Amino acid sequence: MFFILLVVVTLLAHFHIERFQSTGAELLTTSWSTRTSGKSQIDISKDFIRISSNDPKMVTSAFQYLQQVPYGQLAMFSAEIKSHNVIKGAHPWNTARIAITQKIDGTNDQYLPLAIQSLIGTNEWKTYQEHFYIPSDAKTVRFSVELHHATGSLEIRNWRLYPVIQLTPYTWSRDIILYGWGGFFMILISSCFYTQRKKLLLHLLLISFFAAIIIGVSLPGDIKTFIFENIDIQIDNANPLFSPISALPWDLSKVGHFVFFLGFGLVLRLIARNTSTWKVLAIIIMMACGTELVQIYIDGRTPLVSDVLIDTMGGTLGVFLARIAYPFNLKYWNHI
Repeated sequence: MFFILLVVVTLLAHFHIERFQSTGAELLTTSWSTRTSGKSQIDISKDFIRISSNDPKMVTSAFQYLQQVPYGQLAMFSAEIKSHNVIKGAHPWNTARIAITQKIDGTNDQYLPLAIQSLIGTNEWKTYQEHFYIPSDAKTVRFSVELHHATGSLEIRNWRLYPVIQLTPYTWSRDIILYGWGGFFMILISSCFYTQRKKLLLHLLLISFFAAIIIGVSLPGDIKTFIFENIDIQIDNANPLFSPISALPWDLSKVGHFVFFLGFGLVLRLIARNTSTWKVLAIIIMMACGTELVQIYIDGRTPLVSDVLIDTMGGTLGVFLARIAYPFNLKYWNHI
């Protein structure tokens, strides 16, 4: 009942409580600068931009420097974005990108990201939205639509960039809901210790998988992206034998979802060996749904039904692996 109440309250708050209110005019103008080569093309109209390139060695972009920047304030960017056959370059950041960057040192040409939406492959029209703070010490802020050492085409339309404030009712509801989910997860994991299996190692493993899942859920989007980009780089640089692994069309974050829930389900089944399998699966499903709903309130994260399915499949596989393994290792499991 607590879980159902939290789900209902979270969804009602998400759909009915506004988060932001505009405090100023549109920051983007109709004046664009471009960067192209002989193998690239840029088409610009009032509310539509299309860039395409067949040269992976070049950055093809349409950009502008913001003239009236609300330094030290919160800003909101939204747009409809589409990509076609985008092939990324040698590095994880060599993609089709919508980038808002800052220049903090007037002596060089280094721009650091404030917000970046990155795409590869083919994606149909989808609305993207992101908020971010513009630092008070930024010298220059630049908005760009670009193929960053990548090939293919990128289209953007109906873009908006404007200053906003976060509304107090949203802040209150967010804090109450996050505390509620935190209490639910603690009750849920604590209940797993009141079972027939009083084995310390299994309990430590369960806490470890639970902590890994919660930490993964709590990471803001930019930190999560940074971590997985660096993992990709380390795989590429570690050994030439690993290069086929990094070339596979998988998302490491999805692999993490599956693996950690698999471990969680396996250990939970071993601890609650005399509990109904359906009750164990119910705990896994509640964890999968709850951790996704929490991401409504984590900056840069989006709750996805596909992630719920991946988590549930991983946890379910762990449960049935434990059921298969236990009869063949009865003496061993009894001493864990």
